[in-house]
Amino acid sequence: MKRILFVCCLLSATCAIPTQKVHAQTVSVSDFNTKINQLDSLIGAGNMTLAQAKWNEVHTMMISELAVTKQNIATSGTSYMATMTNQQSLYRDIWALKDDMTTNRVQLHTKLVAFAATF
Repeated sequence: MKRILFVCCLLSATCAIPTQKVHAQTVSVSDFNTKINQLDSLIGAGNMTLAQAKWNEVHTMMISELAVTKQNIATSGTSYMATMTNQQSLYRDIWALKDDMTTNRVQLHTKLVAFAATF
């Protein structure tokens, strides 16, 4: 009987204490910046095959960071809403620029650097 009472007390204490978890960043800013600089170099060199492969890596990193921000909003409330709005806006701009990476090289790099600043 004492065990049941003890478990009930622990359970109620766990439920009563509000928890706020902020999820750790899965993508480091330095890794992301390294990838976008490599992407920029490949575009500048005209090696679009490797640039497309590097773009895929950069894109995966952006999606991971967006997921972390969404999870932070879900668990921590609205304090991350401005970050999410900014990231989504930049993501849309980047997505539009990626279709012609050669022509949009400077704008693409600028937007990717701005996205990295939101981490």
